[in-house]
Amino acid sequence: MVSYTDSLRGYGYPIHKRDGFQCQFCGWDGSQWPNWLSLSVDHLLLKGHALRDNDEYIATACMFCNTADNQYFKHAERRGLRFDDMTPKQLVEQRRPYVKRVRHEYRAFWESHVRAD
Repeated sequence: MVSYTDSLRGYGYPIHKRDGFQCQFCGWDGSQWPNWLSLSVDHLLLKGHALRDNDEYIATACMFCNTADNQYFKHAERRGLRFDDMTPKQLVEQRRPYVKRVRHEYRAFWESHVRAD
């Protein structure tokens, strides 16, 4: 019998299923093997927020997007971000540009330092 105690298959699975096994930030398709291994869950609200652990405020994210802007909440005030009175979809849209920026920076580094000519 399979154990569903880890976060990915435990509380993460219903969130991934709800989100169509797709990263809500970049669209990564986690419905295929081995892509599924790269799925994680991302809290859309700051620690301590009353709704932080509500499944509606947790989104499917690939591992890269989940950690891409790991200082997101730390810089929220300086960036003028807000979290109250926003839907989960609005919170994803608010964060997406920061994730995309980091993804673009990684791509540029890869192209100049890693990619074989």
